[in-house]
Amino acid sequence: MKSRISYLIATILLVSVLVTACGAPATTTAPTAAPVVVATTAPVVVPTDVPTAAPTAAAPIQVGASLPLTGDFSDPGTAAKKGYELWADMVNKSGGLLGRQVKFVIYDNASNPDTAVADYERLITQDKVELLVGPFSSKLVIPTSEVANKYGYAFPEPAGGAPHVFDRGLKNLFFCQPAASATQGIPFVNYVLSLPEASRPKTFAVITQDDPFTLGVVEAMTPLLTAGGLTEVLNEKYPTDTKDFSSLAAKVADKDPDLIIGGTMFEDSVGQIKAYIQAGYQPRGAFFTTGPSLPKEFNEALGKSTEGIFSAISWFEASTTPSNPEFVKAYHDMYGVEPIAEDSANAFTVGQVIQQAVENTKSLDNAKLIEEMHKATFATVVGPLAFTELGQPKGSFMVLQWLGGSSSIVAPDFAKQKDPIWPKPNW
Repeated sequence: MKSRISYLIATILLVSVLVTACGAPATTTAPTAAPVVVATTAPVVVPTDVPTAAPTAAAPIQVGASLPLTGDFSDPGTAAKKGYELWADMVNKSGGLLGRQVKFVIYDNASNPDTAVADYERLITQDKVELLVGPFSSKLVIPTSEVANKYGYAFPEPAGGAPHVFDRGLKNLFFCQPAASATQGIPFVNYVLSLPEASRPKTFAVITQDDPFTLGVVEAMTPLLTAGGLTEVLNEKYPTDTKDFSSLAAKVADKDPDLIIGGTMFEDSVGQIKAYIQAGYQPRGAFFTTGPSLPKEFNEALGKSTEGIFSAISWFEASTTPSNPEFVKAYHDMYGVEPIAEDSANAFTVGQVIQQAVENTKSLDNAKLIEEMHKATFATVVGPLAFTELGQPKGSFMVLQWLGGSSSIVAPDFAKQKDPIWPKPNW
């Protein structure tokens, strides 16, 4: 019945239109235009079985890295991974880079330089990542930066500052710490030489692994200590895979130097100290490179034996440098209440340098990024960063000492949290 009424109404309307058209008088002038009103009596229905085009999201920006997640450098390598991934998470939550999300492609090089080289070749030629970041340690940075340079990639890196990193003339490499690694022990030397003569150590020994980073640090410290009046009584190198330090500790104990300088990563810093305890050697002062700067791991490995140990550090959690409080909060939100390793902050700094270079140039072109990294100053959690022509940063390190079960900055004055103690307590 309803369809018959609709048909009748439509027929009446059609007849009305025809009658009006046939009866209209002819005219030679155009009628005044009136607005056309289109009335719709029913919605237009698009069949659901017809596919419609959906907007395509931009592909993520792939950032490649090879890190020592196992092997000798696994502790700082894992810390660096946390820093990289936290940076990506924060960037993505704020809208990404150039409107695109950031995605890391990370391989484990097992602390092996040959594996690291193969990983970066794979990242570039097979994965075709758009950006690269460096691994941990000069031993891995030196060969992998050559790969990045061969393909024209910018290579900001968090932990490769030995002299040989910079003496090859590469223009694509940028060490994202406040100063070149070889200079990190110099503030400690300055502290030692500032002690009253009666308290100043008279002798020192150097026990270092045969690694470009550690050698660079101790070789910069040694002549300064000697020039300051200290006598070197022992200088020994050991292979990077050394696990047993008992024979070296016996030599040190026999010489009984006032100051021990350890060129170490993490595991060998712990190994040296445990061997010195076993050998009965008690120095008046002790400085180690990497190791004491890993707050959680160092404390768990040595407990009360950490007291009084010195190291150098590029960053500390309580720093109020721009963006650092936000970094610290985000780190604890993601990883919990664990202390933040310096290597996590340095890797995060690499991300900040990349982000600002990309935003400044509005480009992912690596040639443009390299040029920008050479000329700009970057705001980072380790402070303002600017680089020399060879990628060396233009700042200085701070002195760390373990006091009361945790590490504190004791020099220079602008960053000091506590006064240093000398001599150190027994292990």
